[in-house]
Amino acid sequence: MIALARVDGRGAHAARLLAHATPAERELVLGVLRWQLTLDHLLARHLHQPLSVLDERIRAALRVGLYEARRMRTPAPVAVMEAVRVAKALAPRAAGLVNAVLRRTIEEPWPDPHDPDVPLPLRLSHPEWLVQRWVALLGGSEAAAALAADQEPAPLCLLAAVTVREQLAAAGCEVDSHPLVPGVLVVTNGAEVAVAALRAGKAYAIDPAAVAVARLLPEAAGLTADLTAAPGGKSLVLASERPGIRLFAADRSLRRTLLMRGTLALVERGRGVVVSDALAAPLRPGSCQAVLLDAPCSGTGTLRRHPEIRWRLQPADLAGLAVGQTRLAEAASALLAPGGVLLYATCSLEPEENAAVVAGLDLEVLPVAPALLFRALPSGGAVIPPGVAGDGFTVHLLRRRA
Repeated sequence: MIALARVDGRGAHAARLLAHATPAERELVLGVLRWQLTLDHLLARHLHQPLSVLDERIRAALRVGLYEARRMRTPAPVAVMEAVRVAKALAPRAAGLVNAVLRRTIEEPWPDPHDPDVPLPLRLSHPEWLVQRWVALLGGSEAAAALAADQEPAPLCLLAAVTVREQLAAAGCEVDSHPLVPGVLVVTNGAEVAVAALRAGKAYAIDPAAVAVARLLPEAAGLTADLTAAPGGKSLVLASERPGIRLFAADRSLRRTLLMRGTLALVERGRGVVVSDALAAPLRPGSCQAVLLDAPCSGTGTLRRHPEIRWRLQPADLAGLAVGQTRLAEAASALLAPGGVLLYATCSLEPEENAAVVAGLDLEVLPVAPALLFRALPSGGAVIPPGVAGDGFTVHLLRRRA
């Protein structure tokens, strides 16, 4: 509950707080954040004051108690008792409130996710403004599927050499090949073995959609630059699948660049990794045949991993993000040689961060070839909605005219 209170009241990032958490702790914290709108809707019916005026620790106790009882199948008396116990320790005067509100709220019916009479934002716990956007972008049924995918934990997926796969199997880690992205392994049992392999630098955890995005970048005879590249997953895909590649991978963060060097050590490609701001990469203009820019963004495609984003982001924030993304895209396009190709990607589904950014570039749009994962956009780019493929992404391929 302390982690939830810090996320709610202090703007902390759940993923950082949960770096060393147990699976049960992760499930509880991320589950409460995913279902926060629905939880708050049910709790509000039995409160005499807005939930927002309560201490963040009491909000956390109420949400956790209700979530445990309704989504984790903890017996209701046990969930209430535990929430009251924590409330007594954190804010003794509020223990009675927690007890009374939870005992009444637990009896409320949970919204049916398939009931069209229940508003979609409430059924699948997303802000109304974001739901409206996704329905306009994807259509009603596909948007609902993407929203539902956000409500499920992301599976652990790996890139690993064949010899490492054999070691994982021998140690009791069961994996399946990803159904849509070849080469990606989905851990189905024995996650602790997989985590140990990750920590030992024998495998790399990556979202399958990120692998599919990296593969869109055309192979180039000359220099390939991956800007804002850390922690290096897409560079790893390029380096491992294109042995002759001349790869330059950069990130402005020293800490993350060091992580990237460790990532590329899996394929012995640590060289060519530098600390550099993408706005001033140490490369000559026109020196690259291919550039990958996975631009920092709102992250609306990653809401299953970072559910708190949906409660913090506002529509007005997108224009500010687009300003920075436009500067990065312009800097990346300046590195292209004639005929060179830029892959501009974000883990966001929002047009302001994608189609609107590339529309201002003096580059030719290359339509992304239709595929199982990609849904074509009017801009010539494509979107991967959150779902079986993994996180959501938007991608555009652009070429400098010869």
